[in-house]
Amino acid sequence: MTRTNLAGFILYVFAACPALAATPYHATAFNGRDLDGWQVTGCDAGVDNGLLVLRGGDGFVRSNERHGDFVLELDWRARRPSNYDSGIYIRADLPAQGKPWPARYQVNLKQGAEGNIANLTGATSKGLIKEGDWNHFKITVKGDTAELEINGKPAWKASGLENADGYIGLQSEVDGGGQFEFRNVEITDLDFTSLFNGRDLSGWTGETKGYFVEDGSLISRENSGGKIYTDSEHADFSYRFDFKLSEGGNNGIGIRAPLTGDPAYAAMEIQILDDTSQRYKTIQPWQAHGSIYGVVAAERGHLKPTGQWNHEEIIARGNHITVILNGATIVDAKIDQSESAKTLDGKPHPGLARREGHLAFLGHGARIEFRNMRVKDFPAR
Repeated sequence: MTRTNLAGFILYVFAACPALAATPYHATAFNGRDLDGWQVTGCDAGVDNGLLVLRGGDGFVRSNERHGDFVLELDWRARRPSNYDSGIYIRADLPAQGKPWPARYQVNLKQGAEGNIANLTGATSKGLIKEGDWNHFKITVKGDTAELEINGKPAWKASGLENADGYIGLQSEVDGGGQFEFRNVEITDLDFTSLFNGRDLSGWTGETKGYFVEDGSLISRENSGGKIYTDSEHADFSYRFDFKLSEGGNNGIGIRAPLTGDPAYAAMEIQILDDTSQRYKTIQPWQAHGSIYGVVAAERGHLKPTGQWNHEEIIARGNHITVILNGATIVDAKIDQSESAKTLDGKPHPGLARREGHLAFLGHGARIEFRNMRVKDFPAR
């Protein structure tokens, strides 16, 4: 087979067999019970009868994480029969100091302008809204282009987005008519790939007998655990996941790891640790949760109590490592990637010099639950 024909065959295989292609990450963004996964500032928002409700105040309800290319679907309903006003933010930055809302981009929920984005040319429509009833929005964002469907019908498609990523959020403007209800909030991150199918350990290798799957979560066994690795390798990336600690729980995330050796030294280990436990009251700062073990100490105080889900993001760009826990940045460091790097624990960490490798879970005999593992690879620089 010639090289040209081989390339054509490969393209045919991926087109004909979508199962071979990467699976975009999809999640239910609102669980109907609480605002887990959301940050609320400046307003009264909560859950009533399984609905996300904006009750009072001028403020912002936003996702924990920034999103780049995505599909957002949700239902919304105004509590007022008329003169209602709110909005859905896409690729938004945080509000400027002293301001309740971001400057852009708001998909309007104001009566008469529902679905329109004021500062995006072409993002307007009319006649698709069911007043006094539930309305369904499907917002697709790719590159610099956004597209809206309202109640299953095309509304508009417009280009000119300047932010490469940002938060998804809801505007609370209750004094201006903003008492609203939301349900069925679903987000598909088109630029993130799922690393766990919720059913088995497909895509993972290593000491897999130390882990099991239950109710869609990957769980490290008590008194077992061990090291498991993604089949895939990653250089510069954003890695997002949720975890739930048991009392005194201890695990770790290996990044850019080889399949042999101790990832704490042969790669980098980001600590997963119940550092609130009495058994760890004498640990070193570089052993606390979120720390790059032996190398960088994380800011403490952002873990949720044991038994609750935490959200974490690890971003690696060259020598710049960032760890974000429950919306708070706890590590933001540029590390020395030389093999002779001076480290906080005084030990050699040759893995700091690695530029690519596997993602790993590093169990230490405690039950810890993981879910929603997904990764976004950044282009090579």
